[in-house]
Amino acid sequence: MDLPFPVQEVNEGAARLQVPEVPRRKGPGTAGPWPFYNPTMRVNRDLSAVVLAKWPRPLRSALDGLAACGAWGIRMRLETRLDRVAFNDRSDIAARLIRENLRRNRIDGEVTSLDFVSHIQSHRYDFVDIDPFGPPTPFLGAFFKRASVGAGFGVTATDTAVLGGTYPEACIRRYGARPLRCPQGPEIGLRILLGYCSARAADSGNSIRPILSFAAEHFLRVVGIVERRSRPSLSFVAYREDEGFVQVREGERDAIGPLWMGPLQDPALVRRLAPSEWTHPESARLLSTIQGEADLPPFFVTTDELASRERGSPPKLTSFLEGLRDRGHRAARTHFHPRGIRTDAPYDEILSVFRERMPSGSTGGSGPAS
Repeated sequence: MDLPFPVQEVNEGAARLQVPEVPRRKGPGTAGPWPFYNPTMRVNRDLSAVVLAKWPRPLRSALDGLAACGAWGIRMRLETRLDRVAFNDRSDIAARLIRENLRRNRIDGEVTSLDFVSHIQSHRYDFVDIDPFGPPTPFLGAFFKRASVGAGFGVTATDTAVLGGTYPEACIRRYGARPLRCPQGPEIGLRILLGYCSARAADSGNSIRPILSFAAEHFLRVVGIVERRSRPSLSFVAYREDEGFVQVREGERDAIGPLWMGPLQDPALVRRLAPSEWTHPESARLLSTIQGEADLPPFFVTTDELASRERGSPPKLTSFLEGLRDRGHRAARTHFHPRGIRTDAPYDEILSVFRERMPSGSTGGSGPAS
């Protein structure tokens, strides 16, 4: 294969791939003249493949809309029930590499070198994946304008510093929403991304239903279905020291959003998912944590925050969980934060259990327990 850069062979999932041989580091990666491949995005493709293999309705066709070297589209074809996967990337060099990777994996697929917006305006698929280098916003309006009811979609955002509140003005410009830099920033960012998808679907009289949504490494990922118009699950919230996150009106000084306040997952479907023979152990552990929190309410607390508030040492996470469950509440670890707990307990009850479970003598005191 004649390419203007050296290549190396990698194995990912069921796929054998030729990818550009370039220096790599952890994180979102940097743009270059070669078709992009980031091995740290394997967890994205691992979980997406598990979901598509159990999709709730028949899928006949899919598009890897910004395909780069074709890693995700090839895995779709090899690891799911899809018989037809098309690949699009505006780079002619990427198209050549995709064709070589298709040949190596002994599968076929249509390969085009078009601008995504132009391509989606003239083609229809049962599932469309949008995984760009950079923010997905330039592509979502075109997709949702053409998407029919029942169409599936996958969207990846790697601009996590913007969505997570480091650059709030950029988030307002791109997504029309105000973020918040805090431990819950990744969940807020994911809800901003879902809110943007919901708004673009509403432009065409439709709505969305998330099937699986999560944060990992340096990206946010949404996999969902376009549905008939329903009332959007969008709201504004603010953080209150003695209440946690509460719903507020648009325009209040500390309001963040608009945020998608519906479920991040389809709990019944997500709990039926199981790792495949190609799922990396790290991805399987992430899936297990997501399954545990799938039907719990928005937003989580961290033992770090609560310990700072109470001016003392936090209890062990297992003890905190046990205390909440002993009082009849549901509680689980969250995948968004290593010391985060998602629960249906009201905030005053969370504080009460936390104080009760703190190591003896560790508190500096902040008033009586609730």
